[in-house]
Amino acid sequence: ALDKVRGGYYPGIFFPKLAATVDRFFNNFESVFYLKPISDKGVYGWLYRVYPEPWQVVLQTLETDPRKANGEKYVVDTAVYTSDNRPTYNEAVAKLVEANAQRYEQQ
Repeated sequence: ALDKVRGGYYPGIFFPKLAATVDRFFNNFESVFYLKPISDKGVYGWLYRVYPEPWQVVLQTLETDPRKANGEKYVVDTAVYTSDNRPTYNEAVAKLVEANAQRYEQQ
């Protein structure tokens, strides 16, 4: 809910008191732990941060274990982007999709 308030989900023209509170109070918060799932076009990952570390966009991929006879699958998490400033949701999705495309080009 705080993400919606800070991100402009509630327009200031319709909620002027809430918008004033955001500018005066909520924007001064520093996230200590942040984990938000992001996905687009069949690509899955996370926007992740543990204070004071930088923000990370983490790509999740499904891999097959070649050592197992039954082709057992497991999830691999790979940090594909880091930044001292929090990326917007659209920036994080773009980094995720770009990293996934590069991954398939290398294979």
